[in-house]
Amino acid sequence: MRWGLAAAAVLGVLVAAFSRSPGWVAFGVFVGLVCAIGAALAFIDLQIRATSRPEHMTQGELDALKATLKTPIDRLPPPESR
Repeated sequence: MRWGLAAAAVLGVLVAAFSRSPGWVAFGVFVGLVCAIGAALAFIDLQIRATSRPEHMTQGELDALKATLKTPIDRLPPPESR
């Protein structure tokens, strides 16, 4: 889909560049811009998904995180309300 959008964007720009009718120029510019933005967002999404960590942590990761936490220090009780 990413490469299809990129190809459609190039095709839209080519239609806009080589047409003689103002209607076809507008159509080519519109298709070129919409498909170029869509292709850019699709490639950005691909890059983000490739470099992001999984959303959920495994039990081993949770245990390692709990081991790094400091033990709570004894705190004073909250003041009594009057």
